[in-house]
Amino acid sequence: MIRGRATLILVATGAAVAVAVAVALLVVRPLGDERVEHADGKGPLSSQSSSGTTSVYAPKNIPWTATFGSFLLCSADGDPLTIDGVRYRAPVKPTSVALKLRTVTPRMWKDTIDAGWIGAAVGQPPHFQNREAPGHYENVRAGARITQRCEDQKKDGAGFTELLFVLDVGKQGGYIDAAWVDYHVGGKPYTLRLEWKMVACGNRVPHTVDGTVVCDGRQS
Repeated sequence: MIRGRATLILVATGAAVAVAVAVALLVVRPLGDERVEHADGKGPLSSQSSSGTTSVYAPKNIPWTATFGSFLLCSADGDPLTIDGVRYRAPVKPTSVALKLRTVTPRMWKDTIDAGWIGAAVGQPPHFQNREAPGHYENVRAGARITQRCEDQKKDGAGFTELLFVLDVGKQGGYIDAAWVDYHVGGKPYTLRLEWKMVACGNRVPHTVDGTVVCDGRQS
């Protein structure tokens, strides 16, 4: 069994503490009610994603960066949501992971075909191996607001807010098999569970994930 560790960053007023545990980013949650964890489509926050696996072959030049996206954050009922933090579990730990929010406005969507969401790509925002990806990028932070209604997001040219995982990796590769978005709405804390697996190929990444071959080649 492959085991991995990530970093816990605890954010509190006037202090920050780093501890080695099996999660990535955790912000102090509101006092009171326990968090309600839910899958996509079962709670106030949606990522418009299901379950599965995406893998990216390693290029010739190592170390390298792989970016995973297509997690389109939106509000199921239209109530504004506040992000508390994002956590992930990495059986094969990347060298580092950056968490980004990419906002594409309706005008950006109209101006260029490259404004579409990012599935997986070699490189880091906004410049990738085979495309540019315009948008407003910012680090995920406690207090970020998600205000777009999911029904509105489905309209052609509406724009979107996309959660990105940017993995810097070496020869070992990187493998994230689960992630969680902690948030609150109306004073109630929730956690959206992301069930999509992200694989940046390397010599420590398993050949198969859930019975599917993921790393059987290289970038052309």
